Amino acid sequence: MPAPFAVVSESFCSKTGNNTDAPVPATGVRVHLLGRPSIDRELGGYRMRSRKSWALLAYLVLSERPPTRRRLAALLFEEADDPLRALRWSLSELRRALPGHVTIEGDPVLLRRSPGLSFDVDVVACGGWASAVQLPGLGAELLEGLTVGGAGAFESWLLSEQRSLSAATSALLDEAVESSSSRGDYGAAIGHAVRRVTATPLDEAGHAQLIRLYRRVGDHIGAQRQYTTCKRMLERELGALPGPALLAALREPSPRVQWHDQREATR
Repeated sequence: MPAPFAVVSESFCSKTGNNTDAPVPATGVRVHLLGRPSIDRELGGYRMRSRKSWALLAYLVLSERPPTRRRLAALLFEEADDPLRALRWSLSELRRALPGHVTIEGDPVLLRRSPGLSFDVDVVACGGWASAVQLPGLGAELLEGLTVGGAGAFESWLLSEQRSLSAATSALLDEAVESSSSRGDYGAAIGHAVRRVTATPLDEAGHAQLIRLYRRVGDHIGAQRQYTTCKRMLERELGALPGPALLAALREPSPRVQWHDQREATR
């Protein structure tokens, strides 16, 4: 008997509970919507033909409530000769891409999935930092590099979701830094902070956090280099100078901690 399907639309976070930290499944089918979208399988992968099918999948997974078919047709297929027919084709492709793992039906459109199917965006939106840092796409943009012609309303929605997931990613990595630091694992803390800066390079708070960590472990050269890197980036990209928080991170007293870089021990 097949496993029961769970509702994905209508806010998956509310179905699973917020701030859960279950590990990312090692088996089953994993769908990556962060970065270049892809589907991993236990045996090989599947490549969808249409960029609009990826856009449709992301919208169904992240929407707060199931959208109507007319809403989806207007959002993604308004320029098609028959928008509803184009929508039906993309819905059919989603079923072909994930056979036995999703059901997509009704109006409004309800997407249900099997327990063996996981989405990386669920972990960022609903999970804890220990699960999130396992994601290969953490810090990458939602549907990175994917453009959908003739779908201005979808592009506006996508930009909003990208900003929301970026803020969630920063918060998760901040939690990872704090947790690792509290355990005295400064190597891990610095790694999380570097990942945070890479994900949001124009956010001074992330750079300030990394500078403080470098100074805490006695790497003053690293702290100065990080400040210089941030300063140049702000000047180049925004035409702005670093704010007082960044200068304070570089100059404020910082207690030195006893720390051994585990990377050196393995060289």
